[in-house]
Amino acid sequence: MTTVGFSNKNMIRICYLMMSFALLVAGSAHETPQQVVTRYKNYKAICDGMGFQNVRCKDPIAFQSSLTKTLQNLKNQETVIFDKISLNEGKAYDNISGIFTAPLDGIYSFTWTISTTAGKYFVTEIVLNGQSVTYNYADGRGHDGHPMTTSHANIKMKKGDKVWIRTRQNYGQYAHGANWCYFSGTKL
Repeated sequence: MTTVGFSNKNMIRICYLMMSFALLVAGSAHETPQQVVTRYKNYKAICDGMGFQNVRCKDPIAFQSSLTKTLQNLKNQETVIFDKISLNEGKAYDNISGIFTAPLDGIYSFTWTISTTAGKYFVTEIVLNGQSVTYNYADGRGHDGHPMTTSHANIKMKKGDKVWIRTRQNYGQYAHGANWCYFSGTKL
């Protein structure tokens, strides 16, 4: 029997595990609590012997931040500090420096949105340890209102690596505050 995603060995393990659980439930109706615990420990030992291990629930790493103040005429490679935090699970985003520091190795997904105004532009890039990864080009020239653009990057990071948003060259003319611009990320 071939099943997608499972080897025959794993299928046998799963069947034994399911039968063991059924026996545990069926046999426990007339047992004392101590007998149930003993039976559980026996089945756990069997599962451990077959290679099953306890899997710890992962602590989430995710943040959402926004820009409360309008930014104008930023210099080349100036960090855009998204100062208002609405979510910071894992405490990896620093709203004082604007830097996200990876608490664990893994792949992280980042999104940032910039809103500019008519006649202005605000070009940013996401950087990993100071190296540019990709860009966001919010251009209000020739437009009315507040044009908005969003960019996304999935970045493989090591524990301690840093990611932030900064201006690209001298194109930081105008970024609309009042929480219209935001930066978010999560560990996949």
